[in-house]
Amino acid sequence: MTKEKTQVSNKTPFETYTENNGNLKRFLGMALKNTREIMKMLLPKISNEVKNMINFHLEKTKDQTQTNNTKKTINEKAIREHLYQLVGYNRKEEENGAFEIVVYRAIKLGKMLVDYPKQFSVDTKENKIFVMSKIATPEIIEKLEGQKSNTQKKENTSEKLVEVNTGTIDRVYKVKYGGGSSKGSQTKDTKMIANNFKSISKAFFEKFDKFLTLAQKKDVKFFNDSDEELWKHLSNTFTLFNSEAYQNARNFSEDYMQDISGEKVVKKDKLKNIA
Repeated sequence: MTKEKTQVSNKTPFETYTENNGNLKRFLGMALKNTREIMKMLLPKISNEVKNMINFHLEKTKDQTQTNNTKKTINEKAIREHLYQLVGYNRKEEENGAFEIVVYRAIKLGKMLVDYPKQFSVDTKENKIFVMSKIATPEIIEKLEGQKSNTQKKENTSEKLVEVNTGTIDRVYKVKYGGGSSKGSQTKDTKMIANNFKSISKAFFEKFDKFLTLAQKKDVKFFNDSDEELWKHLSNTFTLFNSEAYQNARNFSEDYMQDISGEKVVKKDKLKNIA
């Protein structure tokens, strides 16, 4: 009677899962080859498969002693490298920023689907992403009819799941896992910038300059801020800068000044100072 030898597999749970389930590899392959609307069409699908892969890993390793090394297998870097390897993506040979940002956000959303299942959901048929309302929008603006100051901020307590755009993932992820801020956690400097137009203009210039540099370098971090809402704001800002109203404001600042009381406008007597 011969004893059967038991083969010990050296494969990780990630590798075992993806060998037996082809959906993740298929969706990743589609994302790699098709850049048009991949964020909208494939992000929910990929994030759902990432969620399933993480849950599979947790189930397979639940009886193992958890060490720093085993915990690292579910970090973003480990997952990202595995997903890239699945479709043979090598960013050094041919960088695909659109593909990378889909993977980045899919991993973030996948982790939140695992850790906060009641707060996040995806519809893989309609390609929609849902987040609990109070998580997506911690504060809402309430309009007060008939009052001079006719708006006020109000805490959002709704636990209804609402559809969001893909850019919301980055902001909410920072709040959930560190590096972000939630209601009431603004620093003194942040509050100062928010209430001081001069500080806002400086902060905008510095951030915009860095944003353009990321685009020039084709850095994937560029997509952390780039979404439809951002470009809408930038387009509106560009229109203002090229408007007659902006030129009138610039001329006003050059030709007039406050009087000594700070309550009246007087014409400058000295030559114009061009900033």
